[in-house]
Amino acid sequence: DFEAINAMDQEVILISGRQSELYEDLNDIAPTIFVGLDTTNYMESFKTNMGILAKLFDKEAEMEEELAAIQESIDALNEKASGLEGKGLIVLTNGGKISAYGTGSRFGLVHDVFGVKPADEGIESSTHGMKVSYEYILETNPDYLFVIDRDSAIGNGEAAKEVIETALVEKTNAYKNGNIAYLDPEVWYLSGGGLVSVQKMVDDITAAIE
Repeated sequence: DFEAINAMDQEVILISGRQSELYEDLNDIAPTIFVGLDTTNYMESFKTNMGILAKLFDKEAEMEEELAAIQESIDALNEKASGLEGKGLIVLTNGGKISAYGTGSRFGLVHDVFGVKPADEGIESSTHGMKVSYEYILETNPDYLFVIDRDSAIGNGEAAKEVIETALVEKTNAYKNGNIAYLDPEVWYLSGGGLVSVQKMVDDITAAIE
């Protein structure tokens, strides 16, 4: 609703991936800045975006402190992850179906930034992930299974546990050792790439591999 946006009389508009095609229309209303994430270069992209926000609001010193604290927690997580013998698999549940995500994907920072070794290095990097079966999960046999519940994120209930914990998945190392982690869907699916959400992601994975 461009009329409603125009009526807000804002000084700047920040957009992400889904609004990128509307850049010109929005820029006609107010200066528009794209702050989407490059998931293949997550931290550099994230820090660049935070730098833009810091400059806009004259909070550059405060931003440096915030980013330093996040980096410190990431370094600690990397050290912990480097000592793990086990490997991890990231999956998203949606309407009873399962997709897997690997390095370079929208959730790939688990491997690329946080340092958890991937259970499958051949997962196709795509927006919607690689469709997989329970047999695939068993064959891949992750030591850590990270689950993101899309249904819960968009308000369709919390079905991930029922979808994931089947007889086949119960045979994996992750299930046997109590290492299935249901990640915060609002953070992971809806709001990644911010100061609060990136720190929460670090905290989620740190807790999952302890």
